[in-house]
Amino acid sequence: MKPPLWLCAWCGGAAEDEQSLRDHQEWCLRDARLNTELLDEVMLRTGEITQDALVAAARKRRGHAAKRRS
Repeated sequence: MKPPLWLCAWCGGAAEDEQSLRDHQEWCLRDARLNTELLDEVMLRTGEITQDALVAAARKRRGHAAKRRS
């Protein structure tokens, strides 16, 4: 039996759990220019764009942003 998917109300995308949905929605709601920069950064660093690489890069970016606000 497949686990239920959590659906994004903004774009209709699906996530496998609540935390993944939160990560996805943060991506959906953020600045499109910054999202494009993140895609480019991941592509240059890894040579491909995977969900795992995007999530890791987004978490790293959020961590740096939180430290700047502190």
